[in-house]
Amino acid sequence: MMGVGALMVGLWLAAVAPLHAGSGPPAAVKAAANAESPRAAAALLTEAQAAAAPNDLPWLLLYASEYSRLAGDTGPARDGFTRVAADFATHGAREPAKVGLAVLNANGRADGNTLATLELISEGGVPGTLNADRWLLVASARAGGGDPAKVREALRRAEASARGTGQSARVVAASAGLRNRLPSVSAAAPKAAADSRPGDLRAIESIRADLAAQSFTAVAEAAASFASAWPDSPFRREADYAAQRAKLQTPIRRNVVAVVLPLTGEYALPGGQLRDAIKLSAETLGGIELVVADTGGSADGCSKAVEKAVIEQGAAIVLGPLTKEESLGCAPTAQALHTPILPFTSAEEVRLVGDQVFRAYPSVSDQIGALLDDMMGARGWGRFAIASPRNAFGEGSARTFIALVQARGGVIVTVADYDPAATDFRSVAKVLGAKDYKERSGEYAAVQSNAKRTGGDPKKSTLPPRIDYDAIFVPDGYQRAALLASAFAFEEFPIGGFRPRRDDVPLGLVGLNAWNNSEWPRRGGDYVQGSLFVDAFRVDDPRPEVREFVDRWRERGEGDPGVVQAVGYDALRLVAAALRAEGADVAANLLTVDLPPTLTGVHGFTPEQAARRDWTLLTVRDGRIEALYGEGADGR
Repeated sequence: MMGVGALMVGLWLAAVAPLHAGSGPPAAVKAAANAESPRAAAALLTEAQAAAAPNDLPWLLLYASEYSRLAGDTGPARDGFTRVAADFATHGAREPAKVGLAVLNANGRADGNTLATLELISEGGVPGTLNADRWLLVASARAGGGDPAKVREALRRAEASARGTGQSARVVAASAGLRNRLPSVSAAAPKAAADSRPGDLRAIESIRADLAAQSFTAVAEAAASFASAWPDSPFRREADYAAQRAKLQTPIRRNVVAVVLPLTGEYALPGGQLRDAIKLSAETLGGIELVVADTGGSADGCSKAVEKAVIEQGAAIVLGPLTKEESLGCAPTAQALHTPILPFTSAEEVRLVGDQVFRAYPSVSDQIGALLDDMMGARGWGRFAIASPRNAFGEGSARTFIALVQARGGVIVTVADYDPAATDFRSVAKVLGAKDYKERSGEYAAVQSNAKRTGGDPKKSTLPPRIDYDAIFVPDGYQRAALLASAFAFEEFPIGGFRPRRDDVPLGLVGLNAWNNSEWPRRGGDYVQGSLFVDAFRVDDPRPEVREFVDRWRERGEGDPGVVQAVGYDALRLVAAALRAEGADVAANLLTVDLPPTLTGVHGFTPEQAARRDWTLLTVRDGRIEALYGEGADGR
């Protein structure tokens, strides 16, 4: 079986740490801090639990639960915190687990017993990121009271807890938003909480406020002083950009949205379609001015386009670019300009650049999470096989599937990979069916004897597949997946509507949104009936808002829209809501957006700057792709 995935050292360094002195977490916790994502870290710690010493197990459960919480996997997080709190009454991880449960129970708003728990439990042993979100909840709950000093102290604790973790930028931004709601501190009031923050952070926040107020002289002076006082500050690039903006005296224009996409080169076609979808959304919304720029498909081209749009044209937010490479190149530019950017890439690592980077496009882990909600929830499935192509997408998707299944307590029984150029997949089916004729020679002899006894040809007898799992996950396009389904049927798997034996239990066939194509049921035939997959958008969705969008898109003579165009349309709706909100901090506003029904099910963003989305589970019935549940399903 393939591993959970290679570690990318440094990317998630100390995402949950710093560890509190004397708290006792084992070395595996520190090792997990180097994982490529919170979900991968949770999976690593889950794996480590099997061989853990008795005193280490509660810590591994605690930190695995915290990583699951950071990844948005609240089910596994709640289960883990609950187990620690209930089963380890005298262990040092029990009180931190109670904090974890309180943070989950608060669901963004703490009061009553939850607030009391958050305020009273000691910080000892509590993961840094959990502590930070705890104090943010306390600050938010107390912000409406009459004691702003307590709020400032809670914010100070939140920032201190997050310092040195992968969540620091997010926590600082959230603290700034809450701090702006407080009354001004009088000369006689204690200043310790405000003054305790690093000097470069205080200075850059002052520059941001002056930019928002169009006090360009003050910005120029402060930026020059910043360069001298903190030449090595992580905010140095932002201060330099602020100086350029002050020189041009370009205001932040809250109705201007930069659209940076590859309009020439390899990705010109999807880039142009995405631009057109955003324009269509702007026509519907009204009051939004788009500044469109061509990235040329390169990171450098994207970075220059973002600089020009923000510094010279006053764009308040950026939509784009399209590819992972472009995004990783220009997201740091938007971060340094303190301007939110929404790249149209599914790569999860892009949003880790900083608190100004938001991922609106559906990711593989989002899709797998939605599938597992149904499979491991409503269906009660817990054992899976994987057949994946030997390419970056297939291998990455398989690693993510393994991590998320194991984080929820499921089991990966067997894995087979294959050459993506292959056209015959019977060998893959034999691996997944454990069809080793040498190892199962006795069983094969019995099959041949039975064939002879019943008048069949023993030479044509085959071993039945040995299936001890509920479903096969195939992270590939519909073309090869259809060939795989045929190979499974050839090797006598009970797949789709095919049953080699009358009492066979049907085996689930599960995939991603690449199967949402009308060719999938045509190519797969009976073997893909009942297959399970997911997408954020489908062109035949009967909802009125989708029908209107599809009709307007078709009027432009560009055929049917797909998920890329629909995501672009909805992304501008998210952006417009944030720009029209009252708060001065557009990134903070994005975190509070809650849209009514959209084309792609997106409502807003999680605290980790990933899209909050209602997914559509799909299946094949009677040769057609249909919604599995709800509107658009045929009710069977």
